[in-house]
Amino acid sequence: MAPDEPVSLAMRRMTVDLLGRAIGDLRREGAGSFDKGIHGARKKMKRLRGLIRLVRDPIGHRVYREENAVLRDTARNLAGIRDALVLVETLRDIRTTYADLLDEVTFVKPEAWLARRHEQRREIVTGAVVLGAVVNLATARARYLSFPIEEAVTDDFDAIARGVRRVYGRGHRGFGRAVATRRVEDLHEWRKRVKYLRYQMEALAPIQPTLIGSMAHELDELGEELGSDHDLAVLAETIMEHPESCRDERERWMLIALIHERRTGLQNAAVRRGAALYAEHPSAFLDRLEAYWQAGRR
Repeated sequence: MAPDEPVSLAMRRMTVDLLGRAIGDLRREGAGSFDKGIHGARKKMKRLRGLIRLVRDPIGHRVYREENAVLRDTARNLAGIRDALVLVETLRDIRTTYADLLDEVTFVKPEAWLARRHEQRREIVTGAVVLGAVVNLATARARYLSFPIEEAVTDDFDAIARGVRRVYGRGHRGFGRAVATRRVEDLHEWRKRVKYLRYQMEALAPIQPTLIGSMAHELDELGEELGSDHDLAVLAETIMEHPESCRDERERWMLIALIHERRTGLQNAAVRRGAALYAEHPSAFLDRLEAYWQAGRR
């Protein structure tokens, strides 16, 4: 969002562009492009969900709810293949991180099992599923182009204030809950709020590149820490639910122990970073962001 760009036009430009690029991702062809395309499209849909939360109040709850549901459900239909690939990559990361403790064949069989599982999931995400996602996104893009956003969204901080405050406030509460429980579900829920706020700050960063941009960077780092933690938790759960993935019981429990150690380090890092990012009361955060806005938009 450029300093001199009306909020309504910026929102239309950013959302329409993201939808167009997500469609392009799903139309990728060639070796290795399918997985990357799915991943790229899902990331853009998550970013879109963060952006429309910026103007949730001025565009109206019904419009927001319907558009958010389209993006959520479309991404969910594509999730199986990406989630399966992430587990392969996560196990490889464990092998790299603890390479000094392991030999070359440690966890090779679990990795092969996960790779086969990914291929099986890949077959489920057929051309019809991808085509359905393309149709959903193309139809949404047409709606975004024709939506009278200039009539709904004013060109001032009030247009985004409640949207930012809501996302930050939920992240603030999510931080407290995640620190208290360290439950997988609570950490994952907090991560979602962190990512929505990151996408919002990235959209606003051109107004104050250093001040808002640094927040966006820290939120990105926090999201990566929480994301890696969640991937490790899912990997441990998958291995325990499917002992055939690692038939050597000693090796299986070694993997679970290393996952636990890695998760502990990631969670501690995330809590430290989160404590700085969510130190303010939501009202204080919003006041500070408004000051940046007013200074950057003059």
